[in-house]
Amino acid sequence: MPEETHTLSAPAVNLLLHVLRQQGQDTEALCRQAGLEPAKLQDVNGRVPVENMQALWLAAIAATQDPDLALHVGEAVNPTSAGIIAYVMMNAATLHESLLKLCQYQDIVCEAIRTSLEVLGPEAHVKLQVISSFLQNPRHALDCELVIYKNAFEALVGQQVPLQQVLFVYPRPDNIAAHERLFAPATLVFGAPHSGFVLDAACLPWPVVTANQELNLMFEKYAQEYLQKLKEPKNVREWVQREITQLLKGEEPGINTVARNMAMSVRSLQSKLKEEGVTYQTLLDEVRKEIALKHLHDNQNTISDIAYLLGFAEPSVFSRSFKKWTGLAPAQYRQRLAWPATFAE
Repeated sequence: MPEETHTLSAPAVNLLLHVLRQQGQDTEALCRQAGLEPAKLQDVNGRVPVENMQALWLAAIAATQDPDLALHVGEAVNPTSAGIIAYVMMNAATLHESLLKLCQYQDIVCEAIRTSLEVLGPEAHVKLQVISSFLQNPRHALDCELVIYKNAFEALVGQQVPLQQVLFVYPRPDNIAAHERLFAPATLVFGAPHSGFVLDAACLPWPVVTANQELNLMFEKYAQEYLQKLKEPKNVREWVQREITQLLKGEEPGINTVARNMAMSVRSLQSKLKEEGVTYQTLLDEVRKEIALKHLHDNQNTISDIAYLLGFAEPSVFSRSFKKWTGLAPAQYRQRLAWPATFAE
């Protein structure tokens, strides 16, 4: 059964290609290796499958012989080059508001990585979590985003942002000189459950030096329209998933209700899903799994609450289903999200 792919913006791909051209690399050859057509990347609204971007990273690292290429690309990128999401962040009132906008509009840049913000007492946790199975080797995408984020945060407030920890989802490399140089004096944590930052929550109210309320309203309106268009269903499968997500509020949405909302008969809906190689139950499970993972990562709801929100009759039924999806019970999965202090370098 084919899984829905995730995409990133063509301008995001062009940032990597720009740095590679500056290094004298043959970017057209690298694009061919990755299955990309350079001409199509000129569309500012174009989208690229994440698996092609991953292939481009691997080809570029092989060509440059630089295992830390992603860190160096992130360092070379001007944070304002991120397009509309950068303009929304630059015109927010505070760093806190800007971070929330980043989380809200992350998909405009890349749908494969979810950025979230969680404030826990004196600490603010910025988490980067891979949500696409197509991103099998996420180190490069995550490293590049981490450096761009760090530089963007400091540009927004006009001073250094006190990072306490920088988290990396992959094991400690043999050489971490580039990591130490870019993120000092923060503690580096390798093998963490996710990549991201832990920073002093006291800096969240800091004002953004370029804040402009009128421009913020204008840019955010455009960002909302772009995101809405990006999320429009491209096939029956995505349409059904959207309907299930909207209906999944304390009870299990049946296929009869979904078919009625889509203005078609149950038989017709089943036939169309069969043509796309999927069943209604499979889509229901996929949506439930994605929402369950989000709630477990956010750590704001009990497992019983999550079971109720997903329309399960009993928490035990949810636990059995979750273990079938992931190999772990929800409580075990949540425990895995807490990283031991021994990860710190």
